[in-house]
Amino acid sequence: MKKLAISMVLALIASLDVANAQNMKIGFVQSEYVLSLMPEAQAAQQDVATFERKLNNKLTAMRQGLELQAAQLKEAAPNLPDSVLAGREQELQTLQQDIVQEQRTAQNQLQFKIMQVMNPLQQKVQQTIDSVAQLNGYTHIFPTDISGQTLLVYSQNPRESNVTPLVIEALGLTAPADTVGQ
Repeated sequence: MKKLAISMVLALIASLDVANAQNMKIGFVQSEYVLSLMPEAQAAQQDVATFERKLNNKLTAMRQGLELQAAQLKEAAPNLPDSVLAGREQELQTLQQDIVQEQRTAQNQLQFKIMQVMNPLQQKVQQTIDSVAQLNGYTHIFPTDISGQTLLVYSQNPRESNVTPLVIEALGLTAPADTVGQ
C-alpha cells in the first residue's frame, strides 16, 4: 500500500507537462501531524485503546481458562483412563483453536474500529486540504508522510510550499509554535 502510494505520487510528478510547469503551484502538507493535533483524533485514539483493552481482556481470560484446564488435566492425568484423557486433550486442542480464531476476529474488529473512527477525521483533513489548495491557487499538494513513512520533499522555498500551517488554521487548531513546518 505504501509503495503504491509513493509510486503514484512519483508517477504524477513525472507525468506533469513541462509546458504547464509555469502555471503550477505545488505544495506539501504534513497530514498525519495535522490529524494528531485534532482533539477528535485524540478522543478517537482513546476510544480505540479502550476497545483494544476490552478485546485483550477477553483473550487473556480465554488463555487463562485454557491454562487452568491444562493444569487440571495434567494433575488428573495419572488417574484417568486413556480414552478420557484423549477426549480432554482434544477439548483443550479445540479450545486452543478457538483462541486462535478469536485472536483473528479481534484483529479484524480492531482494524474495523480504527477505520470507523479515523476515516471521518481523515476525510475532514482532506476536505480542508482541498479547500486550502483552491483558496491559495495550489495545483498540487503532496503529503510528506504516508502510512507513517516520511517522504523527503525538496522545495526552493519551503515556507511558501508548506501548506500545513494553513490547514491547521483552517481547521481552527493550534499547533506548538516550534513544530509547525518542520
